[in-house]
Amino acid sequence: MRSSFLVPFSLLVLLDGISATRLALQGRASPELPALLRRGMLSGQVTSLNDSGNINHYANISLNGKTYETAIDTGSSDLFVTSAVPNATDEHYNATISYASGGATGEVKAATLEFAGFEIPDQFYTQNISSGFAGTGGLIGLGPSQGSVVRLEGNSSAADTPLDRIFRQNTSTPNYLSVLLGRSDDPDDPYPGDLTIGEPLQNYTDILKQPRLNVTVSSVNEFQHWQTLLDKNGIIGPDGKAIPITSQVNHSIDPSRATVIFDTGFTLPQVPGYVAKAIYGGVNGSYLYNISGIGEIWILPCNEEVNATFLFAGVQYPIHPLDLNFGKGELTGVVPNGAEMCVGAFQPFSFDPRINDEVIYDMILGMAFLRNAYLLVDLGDFIDGSNSTTAAPYIQLLSVTNATEASQEFAQQRQNGTSAGDLNASDALETDSSSLITTHTVTKSTIKMAAWVIAVIVAAVVVAFLLLGICCFCICRKRGKRSKGAATSAWPAAVPVWSAAPPSYRSLQDPLAAPQAHDEMHKNPNSAPAVYAPEQQYNTVWDRHV
Repeated sequence: MRSSFLVPFSLLVLLDGISATRLALQGRASPELPALLRRGMLSGQVTSLNDSGNINHYANISLNGKTYETAIDTGSSDLFVTSAVPNATDEHYNATISYASGGATGEVKAATLEFAGFEIPDQFYTQNISSGFAGTGGLIGLGPSQGSVVRLEGNSSAADTPLDRIFRQNTSTPNYLSVLLGRSDDPDDPYPGDLTIGEPLQNYTDILKQPRLNVTVSSVNEFQHWQTLLDKNGIIGPDGKAIPITSQVNHSIDPSRATVIFDTGFTLPQVPGYVAKAIYGGVNGSYLYNISGIGEIWILPCNEEVNATFLFAGVQYPIHPLDLNFGKGELTGVVPNGAEMCVGAFQPFSFDPRINDEVIYDMILGMAFLRNAYLLVDLGDFIDGSNSTTAAPYIQLLSVTNATEASQEFAQQRQNGTSAGDLNASDALETDSSSLITTHTVTKSTIKMAAWVIAVIVAAVVVAFLLLGICCFCICRKRGKRSKGAATSAWPAAVPVWSAAPPSYRSLQDPLAAPQAHDEMHKNPNSAPAVYAPEQQYNTVWDRHV
C-alpha cells in the first residue's frame, strides 16, 4: 500500500524533465554493490562505517557523454565508475577506496560530468577500482569534501568533489542538496526517491522554514559527515516515554545529546544496543538473534506495531511502523513452529564506531529514517575555497509521516492478513540463505495445493452424484418393465438429486472467496490449511533466496 505522503511522488515524476536540478532516484536491492567503508584512507586507516543492508538508490550521470547508473551516497565524498570513460584525461595518480570486503585502488582520471542538470568540466574520478562492483555503474558521493580521498591525494582544488565543483562554478545556485526517500507498492519502483540541488522539491517547500540544525564537526577531520545533535533524550519509545541516551562521542560540544549521521547509503539505521532494546525489547514475542558476520538483530512478530519518534530542535519526527518492523519471512530453526517473524530495522550497532580510538558518532540514520523526514543539507563554508564570511553548514528536516495514518496503514498491511511486502530482511541482512524460507513461497505453494485438493473433491462429488443418478435410473427402469400395463400416473414424481445452482467464479485475489481464519495458518503450519492467504502480486527481494 502506498503511504499517503507519497502521492506527490507520482506528480513529480511528470515534472522530471522540467526541473533541471532534480533527479528521480530508484532504489533496489544490490547484493553486488559492497557497502562502502566510509572515509577509507590511503594511509591504511579504515572506518567501520559499513552498511549491513544493501538497498541502494540510483540515478544516471554521464562522463564525456557516456551514461552511468550510479548509487547516490551522502555518506561518502568521491565519484567512481566501474568501466572506461571515452577520451578521459589521466591525472597520473591512484586513489584507494575501502569497502566492506576489503580495499581496491583505481586510477584517477578527469572527464566532463553531467549531473542533476549541471555540467562540470574536468571532474576528477576513480576508475576500475574493483571487480566487486560488477553490475553497477559506480557511486557518486555527496558527503563533505573533507572525506574525499581523491581531493586529499590530488592536493588541488582541481580535485574537488562534484558538489564543491557545482557550487563553485554556479555561484547563484543556493549551495544545498535535498533528499527524499519513499515507499511504494509499484513492483517496478518499490523504493522511490528524489534528489535536488539548489532548490527544494515542489510540494515540500516548507522544509525551508524548519529549524536549522548545525552540522557538528568531527574530531577526526577526514571522517566528517553530515551530522548533527539529537535533542536530549530525543527518542520517544513505544511506551510513550523518552529513552535515556548518553553520548559516547569524544569532544562533543554537548555530551548530553547524541551525535547522529544522515546517510542514504545505509538501509537499516544503526543505534546503540540499549536504544534498540528500548524500542523492541518490550514487544510481545521479540528477541535478539545473532547473524554471523553482522551481529545481533531484533526479531519480532510481523503484526506487532512498533512506534518511535525522534526529536530535533523540539520538532517531532514520527517513524512509520513499517519502517520500524521490516519485511516478512520465516527464520528456520530460530522461530518456534515456523511462525512468521520480521526484523527490527533500527539495529544495534553491528560494528565498533571508533576511528583512531575516538567515537565520532552515536547513531547512523539511513533509509528507514529518511523515508519519514525530507532532508536538506546546506554545505555552507564546508565548500572548498569558502572564506570567513560564508555561513556555517546546517541541516533541515521536514516530517512527512502522519502518525495516525501510518498506524492505519500498518494495520491494513500487517494486521488484516494482507501482504507485509516492504523491504524484506533477507536482502537487507545478507545472511545465509539456507537459514531463511520465504513465507511468500510457502503461501503460494499452499494456495496451489489447496486449489488442487478442492478441485479433486468437487470432481469426486460430481462423479458420485452422476453414478447415483445412473443407478437410480437403472433401478426405476427395471421396476417399470416389471409393471408393464400399469397406469402412467403410477410413476412416482421425480425428486431432484442436486438443485443448487453452479457456483459463480471468484478469482484467488477475491477476498470474498476466502475463509476468515487467516492466522491459523501460522499457528499450526503442519496441519492442512483450511484458510486462504492472498498471493502476492509481485516478487519481493525475499524471493531470490528460495
